[in-house]
Amino acid sequence: MCAIAGILDLQSGEPVLNPRRAQPDRLAKLRPMMESQRHRGPDGEGWFFDGEVALGHRRLAVLDLSPSGQQPMTSRNGRWTIVFNGEIFNYLELRRAFPGWMPQSATDTEVLLEAISTWGIEGALEQARGMFAMAVWDARERELTLARDRAGEKPLVYHCDGKTFAFASEMKALDGLHERRLDPLAVDAYLALGYVPAPLAIFRGCRKLEAGHLLRIRPGQKRFGELRPERWWFPERAIPEAAPERSRRIDDLREHLRESVRLRLRSDVPVALCLSGGVDSSVIAAEAVALGASPEAFTVRFDGDETDLPHARGVATHLGLRHHVVDAPCEQIVSDLSPVLSHYDEPFADSSAVPAFALARAFAGNFKVVLNGDGGDEVFGGYNHYTRIAAKQAIKAAAAAAGLCDGRGSGRTGIYVQSKSLFRSDDRRRLLAGHFRGSAYEQMVDHFAGHAPADPLKHAMWTDRHLQLANGLTYKMDIALGAFGIEGRAPFLDHALMEWAQSLPPSDFVSGNEKKILLRAAYKGLLPECVLQRPKHGFGSPIERWLNGPLQEYARDLLPGAWFEADVQQTASGQRKWALLLFSAWAHTWRAAW
Repeated sequence: MCAIAGILDLQSGEPVLNPRRAQPDRLAKLRPMMESQRHRGPDGEGWFFDGEVALGHRRLAVLDLSPSGQQPMTSRNGRWTIVFNGEIFNYLELRRAFPGWMPQSATDTEVLLEAISTWGIEGALEQARGMFAMAVWDARERELTLARDRAGEKPLVYHCDGKTFAFASEMKALDGLHERRLDPLAVDAYLALGYVPAPLAIFRGCRKLEAGHLLRIRPGQKRFGELRPERWWFPERAIPEAAPERSRRIDDLREHLRESVRLRLRSDVPVALCLSGGVDSSVIAAEAVALGASPEAFTVRFDGDETDLPHARGVATHLGLRHHVVDAPCEQIVSDLSPVLSHYDEPFADSSAVPAFALARAFAGNFKVVLNGDGGDEVFGGYNHYTRIAAKQAIKAAAAAAGLCDGRGSGRTGIYVQSKSLFRSDDRRRLLAGHFRGSAYEQMVDHFAGHAPADPLKHAMWTDRHLQLANGLTYKMDIALGAFGIEGRAPFLDHALMEWAQSLPPSDFVSGNEKKILLRAAYKGLLPECVLQRPKHGFGSPIERWLNGPLQEYARDLLPGAWFEADVQQTASGQRKWALLLFSAWAHTWRAAW
């Protein structure tokens, strides 16, 4: 977990004539961008200036804690300079590709820089196993390249006003460059999904780089339309053949997952573990112990809710792990909401962001690296709505064709996505009133729908990985952990594991009411049976109790919110009311306006 930021002058294709005069001006713009992200990288900062470009980095020291690990880093030949947020987990393996090379540090960043010098940016990205957002300056071609990891674990946002291109790890770093005016397409997407998916961003003039994409920028490109992100990861091209025997597939699953956990245990600081007592985090814990690690485990407990705790304790005892319980009292939600809103610099309606924030605070000061089970549901078929998905989607398609629900004419991906919307299109149109500019669904869905598998279950899982996972779940954990200078690592999001899982038959994921079939079978006898057979229990929050308890007066003050038409707000309840409350509270915190 680090923070990056940078500025590129777009006015001219020529190098700055007087770089000494330009440098203080660039530093004056860049320093507040970096300072707003200090929480992500409390262990140092660094700067780089070269004519029209300025790069900044805040460091969270995880590998090579010495000053040798400071960024920005420049290649041996002086051509490439990088600022990097994240980890390349297979950096030791990559280093063997350069015999005779004597690195100046023991960092993954320097190995990545050598790989870029040798193979080019795309060649290096294809060889890297990790999570990252990076900016690479090519001094010879005078070109800046931004790149983001395959699963979207690390964020990257940017702004362009025709004169200057700026980027950062968090939207708050761009705050001085725009007017905090809301983008209607982004607000519409939020009301449908509960988050703002890339490439949309909540403020006009800003965008987010999509997962598995890169963006090249040169001086002279002055409009968003001239900035054309490109895909560099093509998961649909990387589907191996699955072993015909089920026993072999189980062995392969264990091998892939163990390798993923092994790579993510690499650290020069202690590693902890989020343990919910569900299958995913328990599997990660089991593999960590099998590899000789003994991470301390942490579980969140809400007032009076012991649902997760017995299972988590049972797993910790079974594996011999030291176990900690993090209490999140119901009354604490009011005091917690303010820092949550200040760190989540886009509206975010997932109520589990609150316990995620409480969990991150429990790690603060003791751990810089935390393993979690994120992605297990999307990769191995764990969500309840995956059961009997073909029949469900057929019914929804018929309802959409009859005009009884959203999705008419939008194809199977559009029907699937819109069937899970918080607010239907008519409600969103009424909420946005004169600000409605049409739904952004078509743009989001069409972008990846053509690559989705034909099988209904695999299609749903593909869609969730590329939309919900890459824009919602990863954002939640990155912001919560980043608020306290902590790096989250999710073994289920290893791209080799995800690509391999695409080859499995649907029956390895879901059959009838059973879910995660192959994953559960692979750990039978290695984890308590009560955990393996436990029904899906999400990392959610008691919304209704909050809205009718400690947040009742807070909601009364903010709803109906001034940003939407009042009539639909007044009849909202449950998750819809929570989404409206969180938007209004966020917009008030960030002083957002139309």
